[in-house]
Amino acid sequence: MYLFVQCPQISRFEWHPFTITSAPGDDYLSVHIRTLGDWTKALREEFAKNNPTERNLARMETNKNLTIEESRAIYPRIYIKGPYGAPAQHYSKYSVLLLIGLGIGATPFISILNDLLQNLKHSKFSGSLDKRAYFYWVTREQGSFEWFKGVMDDIAEHDHDNIIEMHNYLTSVYEQGDVRSALISMVQSLQHAKDGVDVVSQSRIKTHFSRPNWRKVFHELATTHEGARIGVFYCGTRALIRQLKDLCKEFTQQNAARFDFHKENF
Repeated sequence: MYLFVQCPQISRFEWHPFTITSAPGDDYLSVHIRTLGDWTKALREEFAKNNPTERNLARMETNKNLTIEESRAIYPRIYIKGPYGAPAQHYSKYSVLLLIGLGIGATPFISILNDLLQNLKHSKFSGSLDKRAYFYWVTREQGSFEWFKGVMDDIAEHDHDNIIEMHNYLTSVYEQGDVRSALISMVQSLQHAKDGVDVVSQSRIKTHFSRPNWRKVFHELATTHEGARIGVFYCGTRALIRQLKDLCKEFTQQNAARFDFHKENF
């Protein structure tokens, strides 16, 4: 789901929509805002006024024990309206999920992954969660992976039954196997083997280069989950909508699995 955010110090008339990234069971509400455009840049400046360094901004992010008085002293006043419905909120009716996010379009799926992780942590029996999620995050910016590093590490630490399968793709680097990316791949493999951390995302989830082969992705899901009803959720630009929609239709007609397509574009 999403909500609208207003910061009166910037403008009393502007409301901007952002996807909720916290899970339903969390005791806090969160959104991730990319600094892009006048309003988001002004918002970052408001947050930085009493905390001029990146180190202090990071402290604000990680300190969950700030009192109300302390919060008012640090943060600008924020108003919210919502939440409002979005296609991804219906994910719970599917036992198999294919989640595809382009850039900041990963945000609705972070909420879903957080919810699945909470259910995993509270599950009494190993493998008792009747759910599988395949998350493909495609971005051009390496720095984007920092947004959700905590979630990625959480998945690697707690998902012992491989309920969540996460695939990160960095499109600004030459495709896998290209001689120009050989050095990056070598360093990536060495570091991952040494300490289990990916040199690109700085998390435990390994990063792939170029773009996913979507036909191969659909084929593997149709084969692995024969007869299942698979929820395909996409958030990103319009560029991929037609291709994903056609693949859902094609693989539903040719296989026992059924692919239901849901989109949210920006």
